[in-house]
Amino acid sequence: MDLATVIRQVRVRDDELAVLWTGQAGFVLVDGMGRKLAIDLYLTDCGERIRGFKRLSPKLLSPTEVEPDYYLITHAHFDHLDYDAIPIIAASKKTIFCGPTSCIGELRKDYIREEQCILLNPGDKVLFDGVKVTAVEADHGRLAPDAIGFIVEMGKHCIYFTGDTGYLPQNNQLIAKFEPDIAVVCINGQFGNMDAQDGAKTAIEVGAKLAIPCHFWTFAEHEGNPKAFVEYVKKHSDTCKAKCMRHGELLIV
Repeated sequence: MDLATVIRQVRVRDDELAVLWTGQAGFVLVDGMGRKLAIDLYLTDCGERIRGFKRLSPKLLSPTEVEPDYYLITHAHFDHLDYDAIPIIAASKKTIFCGPTSCIGELRKDYIREEQCILLNPGDKVLFDGVKVTAVEADHGRLAPDAIGFIVEMGKHCIYFTGDTGYLPQNNQLIAKFEPDIAVVCINGQFGNMDAQDGAKTAIEVGAKLAIPCHFWTFAEHEGNPKAFVEYVKKHSDTCKAKCMRHGELLIV
């Protein structure tokens, strides 16, 4: 069964959430009401066109197959804001896009309607018919000065998506107050991002019960050691469990 069909046909209970990793930092969430949220999908080869970053991982979904209700973007780098996929996804007119100033500016350049775009900076919140999204701090340095992370409360779960960021122990204390049960953390250790150890420390410090690493092995320019991530979590926490997902894997939590 192809991945688009899997997403379209997945059914979960009201207290469950379907979590699908599409590779890099891209995830699709589906709740018991059938609401679909996407974050930071990288679906095309625009990175090679724009920066010469050749994609090494498979393309699992076509932009025409993604019809999310809500689409979160942490920052304006091509592997998070897919410049070739976004205009196609937005053409359905139903998707609401959320992101910081730089992302909203790029979306509007593609003539995406103003009413489809919601500006979110750290501390801002938006509620979509039972799906709550809170923008939180990230530090991607001068590469993306307004980069953010997200807290997503959906399907009776709370998920922290770090986005691209360095290790921020003080910020982790603030994130812990949301009591996230899942943390999705970058571990590539390049371009100012956390490596495996810092990503694992972040997942533990925010109090997550499940830690999922992402943002590795999509490009030769990226690194990342998921084995080291799992080993660090196992060694340093009795309450947090690390899980490495394969590209296209569907996890029901």
